[in-house]
Amino acid sequence: MLRLVGIVALFVLAACNQTSAKVGPSPSPVIPEGNWIQNLTLSGDLPGHITTIVPDQLGQQTFCSGAKARNGETWSDSFYANVDTSGNQWQLSIVIENFGGPGTYTDKDVKMALQSPDNTQSWLNQEADPTQNLGADKVTFTIARSQQTGTIDALLSNAMSGKRGAEHVTGTWNCRG
Repeated sequence: MLRLVGIVALFVLAACNQTSAKVGPSPSPVIPEGNWIQNLTLSGDLPGHITTIVPDQLGQQTFCSGAKARNGETWSDSFYANVDTSGNQWQLSIVIENFGGPGTYTDKDVKMALQSPDNTQSWLNQEADPTQNLGADKVTFTIARSQQTGTIDALLSNAMSGKRGAEHVTGTWNCRG
């Protein structure tokens, strides 16, 4: 019996002096690049069609809040894509500053921008300007229950010339996040 007590005591002492294993930080989820399927048609100043995004590279990162955004937070989606045959990679950004969950967002609730890689060309939805009797650019943006897909129907103003409704973006978007 004394021998059994000694063995148990040895195990207890060994367990007390044992250092716990160091656990490293868990890795962030890897979001596969270039596979967010899009079906967006662009017409106006920059006609084209977006079907996929381009992989991340230095200074050009794709991001989507996706299902992580909660009510009252900011929901955003920003990706780069080829729009036309030029090979230029254009950035499309969508921001909802006061996210209220899946549903439809319009005009003042959504900030949208389409811009060239060198920022020399850009379009964005303008708010109403009553001093010039101009209404807001019409935007209807839906987010499905998953918060990772939906539709866009947006008129964007040319940021350089000020021409309202110079670009029209329509179709379905997808993201992961």
